[in-house]
Amino acid sequence: MSRTPYRIRLRVGIALVFLLTTVPLIAVMLSYLYHENSRTALEVASQSIARTTQTVTNDLSGLVSPVARVAEAMAGFGRIDRNGLRRIESLRYFSDALATLPQLASLYVGFAGDGAFFQMARLAPDGGRFGPAAPPPGSALALRMQDSSSGRFADSYFYLRSWGQVTGVERAEATEDPRTAPWYVAAQKAGVAVMSDAFVLPATRRPVVTVSYRMATDDGVPIGTIGADVSLDRLAARLDALRIGPSGAVFVIDGNGRVICHNRADLLVGGDGAAAALHTTASFPDPVLAEAVERRNGGAGDRFIAPLGPQGRDYIVEFATLADGIGSGWTVGVAVEVDEFVGSLRRATYRIVVIGAGLLAVSVLLLLWLSHRLTRPMQDIVSETKRIRHFDLTGRFAVRTRVQEVAELAGAVEAMKGGLRRFGAYVPKALVRDIIVTGDGGELGGETRPLSILFSDIAGFTATSESMPPQQVLDRLTTYFERMTACIHGHGGTVDKFIGDAIMAFWNAPRPDPDHAEHACLAALGCLSVNRAINDSCLAAGMPPMPTRFGLHLGEVVVGNVGSSDRMQYTALGSHVNLASRIEGLNKVYGTSILVTGAVEQAVRGRFLFRPVDLAVPSGLSAPIELFELVGALDPHSAFARPPETHDLCRQWHVAVSLYRGRRWSAALDLLRPLADEPEVAALARLYIARCERLIADPPGDVWDPAEHFKTK
Repeated sequence: MSRTPYRIRLRVGIALVFLLTTVPLIAVMLSYLYHENSRTALEVASQSIARTTQTVTNDLSGLVSPVARVAEAMAGFGRIDRNGLRRIESLRYFSDALATLPQLASLYVGFAGDGAFFQMARLAPDGGRFGPAAPPPGSALALRMQDSSSGRFADSYFYLRSWGQVTGVERAEATEDPRTAPWYVAAQKAGVAVMSDAFVLPATRRPVVTVSYRMATDDGVPIGTIGADVSLDRLAARLDALRIGPSGAVFVIDGNGRVICHNRADLLVGGDGAAAALHTTASFPDPVLAEAVERRNGGAGDRFIAPLGPQGRDYIVEFATLADGIGSGWTVGVAVEVDEFVGSLRRATYRIVVIGAGLLAVSVLLLLWLSHRLTRPMQDIVSETKRIRHFDLTGRFAVRTRVQEVAELAGAVEAMKGGLRRFGAYVPKALVRDIIVTGDGGELGGETRPLSILFSDIAGFTATSESMPPQQVLDRLTTYFERMTACIHGHGGTVDKFIGDAIMAFWNAPRPDPDHAEHACLAALGCLSVNRAINDSCLAAGMPPMPTRFGLHLGEVVVGNVGSSDRMQYTALGSHVNLASRIEGLNKVYGTSILVTGAVEQAVRGRFLFRPVDLAVPSGLSAPIELFELVGALDPHSAFARPPETHDLCRQWHVAVSLYRGRRWSAALDLLRPLADEPEVAALARLYIARCERLIADPPGDVWDPAEHFKTK
């Protein structure tokens, strides 16, 4: 017994060779890169974070120190001239200080004697309130004066575009005493410049710190206190510039566990109105910061590497507490994604790439050459056979190759495509596609399922074709069949066969179609529209038209392969097929174009417009069936929607037929006679008029059968 030789796919073999060649090399390169990264990453991170911490410290000092000097200078001026800062012209110095120092949000003085308070503040660009009401448009500065210069102790607000350009004035009752404010009390106790904890300034909804300086005589008698609010937004912009990488974070937290500055200034303040406040570290919107502080508080220390953020990437985190004198327990934190520290590793990476490039080049070139020469033509053939399996037979197929066997295989595939393309013209394409895709469907036999069956026939075609040459008849039929079958296929139908100038088609086979009755009705209406266009073209060319009548029925039949083992046909068989054919023939009796049975009307009721035609017993049947004329679609957006006049005509006709079947023939006759002048129902109306006149002249007995019996097919 011979053993089946071991086989391996060509592409698998080539890939295996490539892997055996390159994997050891890649492993060595990655190992070297990993160890280099491990050795240098912490060094680079430590140096970078140390520089960042020192820079933040210097920036804080540079932010606060000029403001402290301004406050000290103002205190000196007030000590020399106790009432100088009460004069309006002296407050210009406040405006000049705001213009000189962009970090200065507000500068003010509170007096010890009477509690007078004078303040110059920068207004927020996006509005916001400073006094009792919103500042007038165009205001950039606000001057607040709480004193008794107006005759009584009051609070006055002056809004300015710039110094000297007043845009509005407000007055209110004085309700605050600056001498009880924390910034005033702290400066009076300390006797030197004092910096407060960070807080949210209500006028701008931005975080600030207050620098206050005591103003007193040489003998120590209190004159008042100078205060200045320093905006932390300038520091936030600086932190953003110091941030390393797009996902890195640089921030400052105070001793109370609040985030007082962050490289994203828009995240600092939470809440609205009076509830606006700085976030705690636990509630801060940046998950990297929140998780880093949580790990530090949990014992991770001031320097660690840990996965942070929603994606769990590794970060290098370092904290540094600032020296006394800069804030109260302020700590700078820096979090940088490990992957960002690649600058110092570029040389090592470059060396690895250079060393491995030569080795990789040989393997890659060999792989590409082998893949192109050996697998590309075969892959093209495989792809083409997959397209054929899905019955995609469009285009020509050719493979350029010097391998004889591959060229012969490609030729055989193209020949197979051509044969299947021609085969699809004789058999329903859906059936051929199913046979190719599933491999089933080539056996004799069938199954029972409900089908919507359509028959069409050209009225008077035999008579009009007798005088034409056979080739002309063939050309006309070819054009006619192509356009009609395209419409049937476009609505999911299967063309079963051509019987002379007639067409038989059905829906719900070979592929299931839950809405086959609706699709069959749409196809019938579409074919009627196409037929009218064909007739217009024939008349324009001086040729006789080809008016077509349609019969549509729904019922259970046997559908499948019929014939012999070497010659079979996919078709539908059963009494319902015969009935559909006979329904089509009844059109010439009633003068209709599309005649359908009650089974079809019931299946699509509410979706199409029908006209009741008759109760009829076709040849071969014993029980009457309801016949309707398919007029159009009820959907107003459909291409087959009919105008309101047609709907009114159908309603009138329905009443006339109801009167006729109710033995009220005189009343029916009164409605039918005007309808005989309507081209759409003229032939049918004349038929019913004749019936009514006959029944009135010779009334039947009590037992009357309104059904029409047909003896011939």
